[in-house]
Amino acid sequence: MVKYLYADPLKCSGCKICELVCSFTFNGVLDPNRARIKVVSLGHLDEVLVCRNCRDAPCIEACPREAIYRDERGVVMVNEVKCVGCGTCVKVCPFEAIKVHPNRKVAVKCVLCGSCIEWCPAECLEVVEE
Repeated sequence: MVKYLYADPLKCSGCKICELVCSFTFNGVLDPNRARIKVVSLGHLDEVLVCRNCRDAPCIEACPREAIYRDERGVVMVNEVKCVGCGTCVKVCPFEAIKVHPNRKVAVKCVLCGSCIEWCPAECLEVVEE
């Protein structure tokens, strides 16, 4: 089973509170550029870009430093000690869900912490299993 954060585009209001909560949870600042989740407007719908923890995760295969791995929960994780911020994982991600942190220069992605779910006023976020 693969777990990932699902955002219902029919419920999402595009408020981007999830981005702020994420950046505050992991960086102690309210800065969407440091969030591990991203909300994009697609006309009448808002889509949340977030890691899907792919079964055959291309980011794991592409990482030249073997810094990306799957933990015991099945969540794709980044070992920030091994990561050099080369961005190879960013290029191969089909969901645009991993990025290089603008200050720390290491890859970051959703780790299913649940903070965004707790604070989402539209209640559009949930962890699902495939």
